[in-house]
Amino acid sequence: MKLGIVFSPASNWQEIFQAALLADKLGLDSVGFWDHYHSMKPEWGYVCGWASYGAIACATERVKLVPMVICNLNYALGVMAKETSILALISDGRFELGIGAGDYPEEYAAWNLPYPDTEFRIALLRENMLALREVWQGKQVTFNGQKVKLQDATCAPPPSKPPRIIVGAGKSKKLIHSALEYADEINIYADQELVKYTKRVISNSNKPIGLSVYLHFDWDQWPQDISQEIAKWKQVGIDRLFINIGYEWPLQEKVREIASAIID
Repeated sequence: MKLGIVFSPASNWQEIFQAALLADKLGLDSVGFWDHYHSMKPEWGYVCGWASYGAIACATERVKLVPMVICNLNYALGVMAKETSILALISDGRFELGIGAGDYPEEYAAWNLPYPDTEFRIALLRENMLALREVWQGKQVTFNGQKVKLQDATCAPPPSKPPRIIVGAGKSKKLIHSALEYADEINIYADQELVKYTKRVISNSNKPIGLSVYLHFDWDQWPQDISQEIAKWKQVGIDRLFINIGYEWPLQEKVREIASAIID
């Protein structure tokens, strides 16, 4: 089981940057961020965005860059195509597109933007990912979906190989089923019954889709022994475990704790 870190919520860029370098050095699988431009309060800041991945990509050698997760509603498809393609190139293939349908309605209310219903968001994510897979091939793409329509759309230069798509389904069974069509990996919340359910769904699909879990600790809930938590999820039989570290926690200290529990 591989271990990834999500540096959210955290707002001190230099501290985050040094922690990401340490994760690279200590052999952790990936680093990433949430993807929200809105903070509920001015003092609740956190770093995220395409620029953060570019900076980390240029300063690291082996750690993967995996957002947990990009909000599909936040970007026009062309913008997503360009950003993901360039990040894949400058990271030498280490960027993976962790992406979700969008589940933060407060963000859209605050910025006076529409927040579509669940069915629309899941359908839009599906069509965007199907179209993006074609765009990543570097050809002119015409796509005639119900939500996404492209006419000779081209994004160059393309990545040397398509990034893996990790769908952040959270606890949505509808999204889990939809993601079977286009995902390389499905990520769900840390619920063992949900893990069992998702493993059955993936197995029945007969597709080589990975399964990962997002493990979130609130600011005052960091476990006394993180290695025990990690061992528990390894026994469940998942491919990756993403752990958030943020708030006012000492990030490099938490990176070392997690790295010390690496289980091959």
